[in-house]
Amino acid sequence: MDSRDIERIVRWAVDSDLKTFAEDAYGITGTAYDRTDDYIMGKFKQMQSNFIMWIAGLDGKNRARLARNITFNETEKGE
Repeated sequence: MDSRDIERIVRWAVDSDLKTFAEDAYGITGTAYDRTDDYIMGKFKQMQSNFIMWIAGLDGKNRARLARNITFNETEKGE
């Protein structure tokens, strides 16, 4: 991990809206997003207010998805 990785994580956390958050961290897309419940909203608020506790609580599958999506999104932007 280097400073670019940290910058990507910070940019993602600051720039993500609820939809991006649900997709990137939990894989919730399409019609499933339309049914986003209080659980995801609570996790989104936790990510915004206590990032370390939120990310520490992610299971391995969601953590791997998030890492992949943060990296993929930055690659797509031509970084």
